[in-house]
Amino acid sequence: MKSYIKAVGLIIILLFLVTFGIKNNQLIQLNYYLDYRSPDFPLYLLAYGCATIGIFIGMLIGIINRFHQRKKVKILTKLNAELKTKADKEKQDQQKPGDQKYVAEVTAEKISADKTPKDEKKKPEDKDSEKKNADTQVISPAKPA
Repeated sequence: MKSYIKAVGLIIILLFLVTFGIKNNQLIQLNYYLDYRSPDFPLYLLAYGCATIGIFIGMLIGIINRFHQRKKVKILTKLNAELKTKADKEKQDQQKPGDQKYVAEVTAEKISADKTPKDEKKKPEDKDSEKKNADTQVISPAKPA
């Protein structure tokens, strides 16, 4: 269906160009500087020539713009890849097991898992272990609210 629409559009454009050429077939002569005159030629040839030259200039400008855009895309792609690797490195550095935040989270989880119910009597050994856990909890950085 789409090809039929294109074909009908092309036929309409060709009919317009042919009828324009038939109606504007009178001969003209262009005058240039220093009294130079062009040979006689039909008016439609001048119109078609100007349109063709305009199309080629537009295509040339489009091609040049495309090359500039490709160059920008290459630069931005390279920059994007560098930023991604930098962000991945920072993310990996933040998640290392030696990191204080990581140690604080692991220690807090251990403390909450090791707590005994209040009803049970505490042995002297348990008090020592709680002091050690409390020390590690104090060292850990405070979480933002």
